[in-house]
Amino acid sequence: MKKTLLKSSLKYLLFHPWQIFLSILGIALGVAVVISIDLANQSARHAFKHSLETVAGKATHHIIGSPAGIPDSIYRNIRIDYKFRNSAPVIEGYIVVESDPVRTFTLLGVDPFAEKPFRHFLNYSGEIGFKSLYHFLTKPNAVFISDFTAKALNVQIGDTLFSKIGVALNELVIAGVITTNDKRSDKVLENLMIADISTAQELLQMKNRISRIDLIVGKKNYNTELERIKSILPPGVRIERSGSRSQTAEQMVKAFNMNLTAMSLLALVVGMFLIYNTMTFSVVQRRVFLGLLRSLGVTRREIFFLIINEAILLGIIGTILGSIMGIILAKGMVQLVTQSINDLYFVLNVRSLQISTIYLIKGIILGVGATFFAAIKPAREATTAPPRVVMSRSIVETELKRNIPKLTIFGVVIAFIGSIILFTPSKSIWLSYSGLVPLVLGLSLLTPLCIFGLVRFFNPIIGRSFGILGKMASRGVLTQISRTSVAIAALSIAVATTIGVGTMVTSFRNTVQNWLGNLLSADIFISAPRLIATQSRGNLNPILVSKIAQKEEVQHVNYYRENVIHAEQGAFILLTAKVGEHRYNDFIFKSGNSGKAWEAYQNREAALITETYAYRYNKKVGDKIFFLTDRGEKEFKIEGIYYDYSTDLGKVSIAHHTYLKYWDDNKLSGILVYAHDGTNINDLMNKIRTMDGENEKIQVQSNKSLFATSINIFDRTFLITNVLQMLAIIVAFIGVLSALMAIQLERSREFGVLRANGLTPRQLWKMVLMQTGLMGLISGIISIPIGNILALVLIKVINERSFGWTLRFDFRFDLLVQAILLAVFAALLAGIYPAYKMAKTSPALALREE
Repeated sequence: MKKTLLKSSLKYLLFHPWQIFLSILGIALGVAVVISIDLANQSARHAFKHSLETVAGKATHHIIGSPAGIPDSIYRNIRIDYKFRNSAPVIEGYIVVESDPVRTFTLLGVDPFAEKPFRHFLNYSGEIGFKSLYHFLTKPNAVFISDFTAKALNVQIGDTLFSKIGVALNELVIAGVITTNDKRSDKVLENLMIADISTAQELLQMKNRISRIDLIVGKKNYNTELERIKSILPPGVRIERSGSRSQTAEQMVKAFNMNLTAMSLLALVVGMFLIYNTMTFSVVQRRVFLGLLRSLGVTRREIFFLIINEAILLGIIGTILGSIMGIILAKGMVQLVTQSINDLYFVLNVRSLQISTIYLIKGIILGVGATFFAAIKPAREATTAPPRVVMSRSIVETELKRNIPKLTIFGVVIAFIGSIILFTPSKSIWLSYSGLVPLVLGLSLLTPLCIFGLVRFFNPIIGRSFGILGKMASRGVLTQISRTSVAIAALSIAVATTIGVGTMVTSFRNTVQNWLGNLLSADIFISAPRLIATQSRGNLNPILVSKIAQKEEVQHVNYYRENVIHAEQGAFILLTAKVGEHRYNDFIFKSGNSGKAWEAYQNREAALITETYAYRYNKKVGDKIFFLTDRGEKEFKIEGIYYDYSTDLGKVSIAHHTYLKYWDDNKLSGILVYAHDGTNINDLMNKIRTMDGENEKIQVQSNKSLFATSINIFDRTFLITNVLQMLAIIVAFIGVLSALMAIQLERSREFGVLRANGLTPRQLWKMVLMQTGLMGLISGIISIPIGNILALVLIKVINERSFGWTLRFDFRFDLLVQAILLAVFAALLAGIYPAYKMAKTSPALALREE
């Protein structure tokens, strides 16, 4: 009997190739999106972590200080006075080569005589010999590069490279080429240039300072050694374990990666609807056959596993195909993820895709698991009814219509449970998404009730407009509601996602635009070229401020310094600025009195923090923040919390004169110029540009230019979200196409009778397309409330728990119209092939009994 059942199952699958193909494709796309996002995120994390680990070498600890670095005299004290030999000075910075401006290199300054215990790729193997080492130490701006980089840039030993470091333009001399036998190190060296410590100090303008000191602290007398080293460190300098920077970086992008992963799972959820569609239709199409099997003695258990095995087979094939597609898709996704990380957090170069077995296994489990769970209900339906009832054509529809009140109540309960989870006070992002799933599922269970109400509403309108064909089309939606409801639900959820995410992005965009409108009140903005779009970390000479202030067209000059602080609790941005009274109203406070806050900021060394910092670290007005400065630990009282949408890392702001008092860093990150009324801004910008030195290049932007650039960065950040939305719509479209094909094929006898009674192929075309169009219209209407509820949750719950931003909700009427048109278009497009196939089918063949 089992062999007979297996043969019947395979025969059914082979006789419905398009339906099966579309189902496999739907689950494959869902799996592909999940795997591609996972691999892209993992590749980005791996690239950054491996880069840090390789550059850090075998160091167990780092000695670090202020953002401007630490005095190089500390290294001398540790190595000579304290006689701790397992130590090495390091300088790190970023460099861009004019011949390859897309790639950003890390400039690593080292002491070659102290490096041997730390970084194995600096053993000067291959072409790195005594002559190269001599040039490395004696020639100005000499660097080592990898063999791979030399080939990519088409240079060799002795050649020069024109580079840009901050505002400075330099010529670098290739002193040697590093070759390694380690593929992992080769990948990191692709983006690394190595210079002598003194050369790096000159290039990065870090006179008498270094970025950090690497240490190797042995297990023997471990605690004693650490305490002795700490005892000789000056105020403002501390020891951290190696690897803490990598952990901080992972924490920085955690919310970003989690939101992408959650978005990718949406496509798989829509794919589950598709599998549910397929298995439900396979049961409905074979109900007579299944009834005959039951009458001949086949048990319910055997029928159940027949359907489940078919689903698992489709799931396995779809998952395998999806895994292959996911790897291909990940190559494009990794570039989008990398671009977003570069715009928001830190400089990152991902040159290759890391294919992890763990994420492939995860995708396989999700794909097969989703298929299995989606097939349970159809399999149960195939076994619960008695054989005579199973053979009845109308039983499925009658049963569903009878259970609509129960289904509606169940949907309301599920949605209510999801709402409770969503609004439970918590900072857990996954808890928020776990509440979103039952909310959307519960709302989708209301689809049959909505279909009945909307069809009854539209039926008179369609009847008056299209006559008997219109009435037949609308009634067809109800007579096949067990199938149409699932297809409509899948499409409405996908379209609702478009509304929800689109409204969230628009609300976010409008909030940012209003914030930028207040913040960018200056006429001209001056900064060093940025490697991280949302952060100004270049170095400007403070002399530039006095030169600009002397221009007769200039009314006010403000300036600021911005540094990323890697503290024990996490990373944040320290913003120090000279803020004139004319700028006080540019900052909108969420908490604290504006007047008192600015007075304390200017005169009492108080701090102002952004709402994202307050959210991340549970701070409020009146709390205190402790910073490790160059003068030791310093306490700052929080006097105000203001809105800021430039970064989710959080910012702490103090007055620039306060910063100079406690930190040895007089460099600037940016300058704001306010011109007198009537000044020609373009002429003034050109005058400022002429202040560039022979070896420097500053970035001068107008108010409008910076505003446009900022919005472009925002749009670029959400590009990957738009891609995920489109993929979810494609999966839903495939689901609708599969559903419509199954519906029309099952109604072949009905259409045969209509054709035999005089219905023309053109009229059949018209009826089928009206029915699919009505399904699309219903999907679009249902998606509107679901989409806006989804948008509200994304804005008020998910976003605040992920990043801490307060966003306003902007209702978009045009987006709702677009959503309805999208749903109708997708449904009509999906109905073309079934309509064509039915119109071409001979009435005699359609009427023939199987």
